[in-house]
Amino acid sequence: METPAAPLTPQTSLKRTTSRGLATASFSLGFWGSCIFWWYPIGMTFATVGLILGLISLARGIRVEGRPGDHLAFAGVVMSSFAIGACLTLYRGVQFFYENPYWFNMP
Repeated sequence: METPAAPLTPQTSLKRTTSRGLATASFSLGFWGSCIFWWYPIGMTFATVGLILGLISLARGIRVEGRPGDHLAFAGVVMSSFAIGACLTLYRGVQFFYENPYWFNMP
């Protein structure tokens, strides 16, 4: 009897790889949104997309395998939330100080 030949490609699941990619994209976009939060439309856009992808990954229970407890989706949600908060705070602060010339006389 002949033994069957070994498969040429390793047996991996594309669905699993794509799921891990969602968590990694959430972390990456949250980090990038945190780095460029002062660019109002683009920083907030990156952070919002990172937050959405992170929440989807958390809802699906996706964990990136590697170190035990390594949860990039949660880290992406935290970083994206920070970036959105910093962006809105900076935007509203600039609006308050530069568009209201009498802010120092306000009661």
